[in-house]
Amino acid sequence: MLVPVDRTPDVDDLLPDLDLGTVMRQRPLGLGSLRQVARLTIAVTVSWAVAVAVSKSQMALFAPVTTLMVVQSSAWTTLGLSIQRIVGTGIGVLVASIWVNVAGLNWWSFLIGVGASLLIARLLPWSLGGQLQIPVAVVFVLAMGAGSLAQDAWRVADVFIGGAIGLLAVFIYPPKPRPEPLESALRSYRDAVVDTLREVGAESGSHPGPLADGTPHDYVAPSRRLRALADAGRDELVRYVEGAHLNLRARGVEDYIVGQAVRLRRLSGIGVQVRGVVGEANRLYDRAGPEPALATDRMRGVVLGLTELMAAVLGAEGDPVGRGDPARTERLAQDLEGDLRAAADALVDHHGGVGTVLGSVTLLGRLDLIRVQLVEFSDWEG
Repeated sequence: MLVPVDRTPDVDDLLPDLDLGTVMRQRPLGLGSLRQVARLTIAVTVSWAVAVAVSKSQMALFAPVTTLMVVQSSAWTTLGLSIQRIVGTGIGVLVASIWVNVAGLNWWSFLIGVGASLLIARLLPWSLGGQLQIPVAVVFVLAMGAGSLAQDAWRVADVFIGGAIGLLAVFIYPPKPRPEPLESALRSYRDAVVDTLREVGAESGSHPGPLADGTPHDYVAPSRRLRALADAGRDELVRYVEGAHLNLRARGVEDYIVGQAVRLRRLSGIGVQVRGVVGEANRLYDRAGPEPALATDRMRGVVLGLTELMAAVLGAEGDPVGRGDPARTERLAQDLEGDLRAAADALVDHHGGVGTVLGSVTLLGRLDLIRVQLVEFSDWEG
């Protein structure tokens, strides 16, 4: 089934392009579940049996090997690998068969054949696995030696037989896309964002003396993981969309896909601001020189209120992302806004002048922006 995803400008770049160029760059995803192993075992066996029954090549080899290489856990990935395998192997088998019949089999014909196949494969805008189909097919044919033109034609036909059976194995009853990996990735990202901000409040200003120059707070290291976790969430979103595309069992997932994409987009925006908070707090607190204009106790109070608001909006640790408490969200957001305004007023009255409060203003501004993002997230979920 073609999934007509509503590509709003907010999430367009998060969703994959489901076009011919993309399908030709598909890569194998691994064997996956035991059900996928069983599906692959049956498909390869059927492919071999059909090739034995109808093929007139010396060995019914290329059909089951092709099926083995193309069957994946999603119809979209299987289609991509099938095209790569059928086209690449077909070209390789055909050209190598002609070459070995013309030049014979010796060290220099083997060398030229393999070298030429690698040069041709290098020019194709496919995935590495797709590019290697041509030289692998050439090596198979050259190692098997010359045959008649009829046998060579059946070698190519076996590739199409194996690819067709591989496609049927997935398209007739495709695996239903599983949302659990995507939801788990979003939960992990959400939990890391909240934990990182919580650590900022707990550690900043807690050291007995100034940190040595160049020594970061402990919360700097986990903050650097946030980008990788965001990328992991996007990878799982792409995998889910591709698993639903052309999938007859993936009906009615359009709204779910858009919803998860928007959650990832908004969560990524919050994550970016948390990383900015980490940078400002790491620069301001536990350093030699004057104390920050934003007192440690006041900063911790704001951060604590913000983490409570995060739990209300984004869900507590272990809960699905975005399943928050609207009533609690409204109350916490109002309280936090009051705390932020009070902290900002205190900075205005700071006796050191404007220049001494710039870092604290920046930190407060980022914390307030996270509050605004959370309120907007809650409004969207509602």
